[in-house]
Amino acid sequence: MEDNLNNLEIVIYGAGAIGASICGWLTPHYNKVSLLARGENARAMKSKGLIMYQNSPDNKQVIKVNIIEDLNEKPNADVVIITVKNYDLEEVAKDIYSKLGNKPIILALQNGTENQNILPQYFSKIIYGVIMVSAWRDDPGVFGHRIKGYAIIGTLNNTLQAEMKDIKNSFIGGFKLRISQTIQDAIHTKLVFNLSNSILTLINHTKIDKESAPKFGHIYYRTLVEGINTLEAAGFKEHRLPGLVPWSVLQKTAKESDETPGTMVLNQLKGVGPNSMTQDIIIRQKSQSELEHLNGYLISLAKKIGISAPYSSTIYELCKFQFQKKPFKQLEVEEVWEIIQQKLN
Repeated sequence: MEDNLNNLEIVIYGAGAIGASICGWLTPHYNKVSLLARGENARAMKSKGLIMYQNSPDNKQVIKVNIIEDLNEKPNADVVIITVKNYDLEEVAKDIYSKLGNKPIILALQNGTENQNILPQYFSKIIYGVIMVSAWRDDPGVFGHRIKGYAIIGTLNNTLQAEMKDIKNSFIGGFKLRISQTIQDAIHTKLVFNLSNSILTLINHTKIDKESAPKFGHIYYRTLVEGINTLEAAGFKEHRLPGLVPWSVLQKTAKESDETPGTMVLNQLKGVGPNSMTQDIIIRQKSQSELEHLNGYLISLAKKIGISAPYSSTIYELCKFQFQKKPFKQLEVEEVWEIIQQKLN
């Protein structure tokens, strides 16, 4: 165990794929990190340890992590890393504030911007993060990931610089953090790619034939480009995020008229784990998802500044309707294509 001079007491609040993975990566290098988990997930990790693997379940490793079930077990926590999704964030913020007050630094790792509306109601020291990790949960206590990835962190007014460096140093050897002075641009850059979560959840893309591939590609890329156009019109700039396709490439690909876009995206999806919205809607059959905080936010912004977004709005409306069905059933590409064409005409 490496000694860390910063000696920060870190609690990760949320034992889903992201929170558990970060804890598993940090624990071998830093001995003052705890993972708040409850129920079957907590019982599994307490008895068997945190089981992690990269890409294939054949590569499983067991990591003994410190599991807590209540913040009262760590009353002196210096940093609370919140990894729950936005739809659970209000309840979590209230729990943290009721037990720790305004003392800890909050590191918020939600997609989108809704955490900027909720967290300042309770805390004054908030660091926002853009998490670049593809991870998923197979069973209680068992998590997979593609690559370890990294996170971009920053504050809205570029304060807490020393605190961010301390946190970054605590993560050394376990998980990469990069400090940004333009965190809003980073948050919105990732938001463009988060729009694809709804497409890949709504549309059955696992068995797309050669005839349907171009239509799928056009839906995918034009939705993302609508997001880019909206954000640029709103004054946001692209923040380079290693591992993500540059906006200029997305814009160029969206103009292709043959089967190239569809083939490209389908090849990119091979071997990729389920995104967070797919995990919520398809795997866990939940009604809640990040749809409103990602696609809904983008569409509201487009309306506010007068930008047309027919692909985005159609995907959003279809998802909003279909996600409430139980059991949820994905739509075929041709169905979605026809609905979009009707809207365009």
